[in-house]
Amino acid sequence: MALLIIISLSGFSQIDKNSIDDKQEENRKKIKTKKSPENFKETDVNFLFNYYSQDGDHSPVTGGKGTEKLQNYASAIIIHMVPDSLTSLDIDFGLDVYSSASTDNIDQFRTIYQSSASSKDARGHINIAYNKTIPSTGNQYGINTVFSLESDVRSIGFGGNYTILSNDLNRSVYFGLNYFRDTWRLIYPYELRKSGPWLKDDIRSTFQTSFSVSQIINTRSKFQLTTEPTFQFGLLSTPFHRFYFSNAANKTFEELETLGHVEQLKDKRFRFPIGIRYHYFLNSSVILKTNYRFYVDTWGIAAHTVNLELPMYISPSFIFSPYFRYYIQTKADDFYKFGELDLTSKAKYFTSDYDLSDFESYKIGTGLQYSPVMGIGKFKSPFRKRKVAQFKSVGLRAAYYDRSDGLNAWLVSLDFGFTF
Repeated sequence: MALLIIISLSGFSQIDKNSIDDKQEENRKKIKTKKSPENFKETDVNFLFNYYSQDGDHSPVTGGKGTEKLQNYASAIIIHMVPDSLTSLDIDFGLDVYSSASTDNIDQFRTIYQSSASSKDARGHINIAYNKTIPSTGNQYGINTVFSLESDVRSIGFGGNYTILSNDLNRSVYFGLNYFRDTWRLIYPYELRKSGPWLKDDIRSTFQTSFSVSQIINTRSKFQLTTEPTFQFGLLSTPFHRFYFSNAANKTFEELETLGHVEQLKDKRFRFPIGIRYHYFLNSSVILKTNYRFYVDTWGIAAHTVNLELPMYISPSFIFSPYFRYYIQTKADDFYKFGELDLTSKAKYFTSDYDLSDFESYKIGTGLQYSPVMGIGKFKSPFRKRKVAQFKSVGLRAAYYDRSDGLNAWLVSLDFGFTF
């Protein structure tokens, strides 16, 4: 269930559902170096709502054949506080609720034509980040922690970072290190539960390092180089993903009940992405944002991503941001289609998860943001006496995603910004 919803750690799916994470990252990068009472008495709060819907016919839950229909409803509250001129604290917490025809088929041989408990699930999460600026240098360090919980996965993580700024503030160098530990409840497909144990571990560990260099080239352009080498070990298979060998080809649904296996993937994976971003201010109203990313891992996948975005200031208060993303990847060494791998091959690792197949995809969408200089409206703060709160902005983002294996999706997200 987690693999179908959570994109942030897997690296497999290329559907960007995380406008919530984008906003959090933006808040974390705010660096305060000068005391200014009027700036540091306010707390920014963003309320985000996200709807995501997908469909396809290559579900790994049913061995690479079957519905991938899914709907996800996500909400989050992101709080950015500045207790003093050198300190910031970000708290992000929320809830995702989804319904999935794909995971409903974990028990397909027991609940034929009926809905099971696995058709719905929820995930709660909280992220906390603390950042501090060193007065003598302007450099910044931070620590963060994250916790999430759903029916079959409990995750906890923590990390730290350090940012070095040049004297003229035109260049920054960022170092980060994070550790994540996911504890899984091993839920196997119904007909395979008495044949186990299929997997030897229930813990997935992830070490993620981050390095980036950002440089303002001139008054019109900015360049950034980023890389995030990641090492994972432990449970990298998904317990409820089925796999069918060649003896399952052309069999009836009833016959498949005795022919399934649980997906088997290597218990170690090293992932290496490197990206280049270049922003160019065409004029005072239009910005060209470009991003190229190359990815390679020890499972045999190599991938290329190109992003283009063109934020346009229609007025001082209104921003229109069309964007386009193209992605292509090679397949993992151990990926096989339904019934493709011969039963006598003695293969040790195998999967029919099409996130690990060779495919190309594109995503096209647009963003709209309305943020007047004086805000949209003002009201009495519910948290501070004699303080006026402000409704600052509202944003809408919508996108369509299409993948060459038949998967397609729609995304709509709303962002309401307040200052208290």
